[in-house]
Amino acid sequence: MDYNYHKTIRIDKLSLPNFLTNMKKKDIYKLVIFVIIFAFAAYRYQTRTYTAKKSKFLLDTLIEIKLTTKEKDTEKIFESAFQLIEDYENQHSFFRNGSDLWNFNNNVIDSLLLDDDLRSILDVSAELYSKTNGHYDVTIGVLSEIWDFNNSIVPDSSKIENAIMNTGFNKLTFRDGYLTKPQNFKLNLGSLAKGFIIDKTVNYLQQQNVISGFVNAGGDIRIFGTKKPIKIGIIHPRSESNELIDLLLIGNESVVTSGDYERFFIKDGKRYHHIIDAKTGYPSHYAISVTVVGETALVADAYSTALFVLPLDKAMDLAQRNKIMAAFYYFDEDKIKRIETKEMKDYYERKN
Repeated sequence: MDYNYHKTIRIDKLSLPNFLTNMKKKDIYKLVIFVIIFAFAAYRYQTRTYTAKKSKFLLDTLIEIKLTTKEKDTEKIFESAFQLIEDYENQHSFFRNGSDLWNFNNNVIDSLLLDDDLRSILDVSAELYSKTNGHYDVTIGVLSEIWDFNNSIVPDSSKIENAIMNTGFNKLTFRDGYLTKPQNFKLNLGSLAKGFIIDKTVNYLQQQNVISGFVNAGGDIRIFGTKKPIKIGIIHPRSESNELIDLLLIGNESVVTSGDYERFFIKDGKRYHHIIDAKTGYPSHYAISVTVVGETALVADAYSTALFVLPLDKAMDLAQRNKIMAAFYYFDEDKIKRIETKEMKDYYERKN
């Protein structure tokens, strides 16, 4: 009994406070430093992240994805993200033979199923068709085809007039969960499908616990998870070497630019580009570049085109009424000038 009693007392005397009291100061410092280093290492291990970037040619452009995640192996995430983009391209591509939209346009199938994805795209299309009084119109497919930018051919005015007869979003029919169209109509979703696909890709990445990153589809960008704004350059619309005309500071948002310099040809001293005004059948000639910042790439993509095809005063009015963050670059006496909405001003990098 006495032995056990004294053993208990000895253990008590070796408790941590007494143990530290008996240690030399030098040893205590070493112990504290060791604990701090161990704690920091444990914290770094728990919070470690990996950043990776990959690109692939899809949607007729270079798609670049950058992501930061806690998972070291990012290969599967990239593979699935690019596969998702390709799957959507197989549904909504105007040019890809055999896509759902191509089959619909070429009467291989007589209707399109109105799933949630297509409804989202067509809801924005209908809204902007109405707000632009028909200047923005995704039923512009026949017009798109008669403009041959590869061979620099301006179509005859009679062909343009006939093509305009086969446009009009209000002539589409929505019934029993399906979309139908007049026989000679063709839908071209190129003005907003890319933005929609970017959004779906970002949603997928976030579902895979990706912490931050961006999806860049040929200059149409959506950033997510960033703690600090990122500098995004706007291409100079008349530069032959991708010179920048301005810099924006973009947070967790999308930025999209539509310009007359992306696909064009010059004939008899006049520039013809791919952004067609559905009302006139000809390329719009008001702005030379329009940049829009939005919460989603779908909205930014659609509005950048819709604003581009309107006269500057009407475009500015539409943007301001809908609180769209937009900037317009245009020629005034052979000089490029810029105007922007009130909401857009704060995105421009302040220059000293």
